[in-house]
Amino acid sequence: MRGICVCMFGIFLSAVACVDTKENGEKKKTKQQSTESSVAKTHPGKLIYMQFCMACHMANGEGVPGIYPPLTQTEWVLGDKAKLIGTILHGQQGVIVVKGETYNNVMAKLDYLNDQQIADVLTYVRSNFGNNAEEISPAEVAAVRKNGLP
Repeated sequence: MRGICVCMFGIFLSAVACVDTKENGEKKKTKQQSTESSVAKTHPGKLIYMQFCMACHMANGEGVPGIYPPLTQTEWVLGDKAKLIGTILHGQQGVIVVKGETYNNVMAKLDYLNDQQIADVLTYVRSNFGNNAEEISPAEVAAVRKNGLP
């Protein structure tokens, strides 16, 4: 009988430890998500993203497989700034490969957005959705706009 009680007590302690660890992990995750989401809420590029990009690339930047490419940790987003700026200014059409998947759709040009708006939305994308790349300045957008495609 005593052995059963000791065994039951051990199971109880293990269960409590697991629940406590899970709760602490969830608290840390919630705090991190809260910080990330408050940055996203206040970023000036978020509203532009919601208005012009979200319908295709989705709220989480994952896109739609085979139709609209993801913006999450891709060379298109994290790579050459001028190429990314050019994509916004001039649109995109034809076959592209993103994360090993082929896309052949049309993205309209957004050259009617001003340099600040383009810098804001691209900086938002480059710093969200699991991305961590440096910001894009309005001066960089102006240079690509003036000089054409990279």
